[in-house]
Amino acid sequence: MITDERLQKALTFLAETDEKAAELKVEVERAAYLLKAMKSAIIIREDGAMELRKAVAEKDALTANKTGAWLETLRMYEALTNKRKTEVLIVDVWRSLNANRRVGNL
Repeated sequence: MITDERLQKALTFLAETDEKAAELKVEVERAAYLLKAMKSAIIIREDGAMELRKAVAEKDALTANKTGAWLETLRMYEALTNKRKTEVLIVDVWRSLNANRRVGNL
């Protein structure tokens, strides 16, 4: 059973994390852009065939660092998004339970 207190907790969490979710989404996009820019900079700097330059860019320590940063930001964003989905589910279940209660099914 989902209590009114649990519902309030879910609604509060959703209201308080709107901005954080948006900020994390922007951080994910920024990290992806920086990763792509880093690879491009390495490709431009290197000599040789394009495939070789791309391979060097993929293996570069700076690229690995940017990839790690992007993945960590993505992890934080996905964790918050998943928690928000759980809280939305709590609200939906509470609504269903209360609708059933009103019609006498519970």
